[in-house]
Amino acid sequence: MGSFDRKVERNQKKMYKSGKGPAVKTRSNRDPRTALGPKGDGEIFKGRKIILPVVLALLAVLYGVIGTVGNTAELSSTIFWLTIVLYLLLALMIFLRRPYLRIDRNWLYTSKYNRDKIIEANNISKIKVSKNRSKITIVPKSKDVNWVFSRSRNLFDTQAMAAHLEQYAKVHHVAFETE
Repeated sequence: MGSFDRKVERNQKKMYKSGKGPAVKTRSNRDPRTALGPKGDGEIFKGRKIILPVVLALLAVLYGVIGTVGNTAELSSTIFWLTIVLYLLLALMIFLRRPYLRIDRNWLYTSKYNRDKIIEANNISKIKVSKNRSKITIVPKSKDVNWVFSRSRNLFDTQAMAAHLEQYAKVHHVAFETE
């Protein structure tokens, strides 16, 4: 186990020297990898999740209707009402947590699967925009999942996003495609 610890320390020193360690600072004296979220620097585009909250609210209403029409013994149960309230609370939480895309100088930030994600400009393979600019896809160079921003699904302002991403692609020499 001791040799493994030495290897880890040696690799950490190499990463710090190459500027890829966890404490790399920018000119504004902030670490861009820890400054996640929609409250940082750069241009921020926020959407709104609607499909999943509506489905959860409909499930809560359906569960309530079936419970009131069916057996009356379950109607007085606290777990019955707690389930309905929790479904509605989950729908409200998902509705209020807005998806975003933040375009910083060299980084792009977003939230995917309830986690904040970040990608550097040199790790982007290409940026694809649909003809009517209703869907934007950011394709990373690695085998990570594509970032897809849609006007119909998450109510993003994809027109403005496409314009800013086109400028971002020109500055960082990233392929920009219009499908």
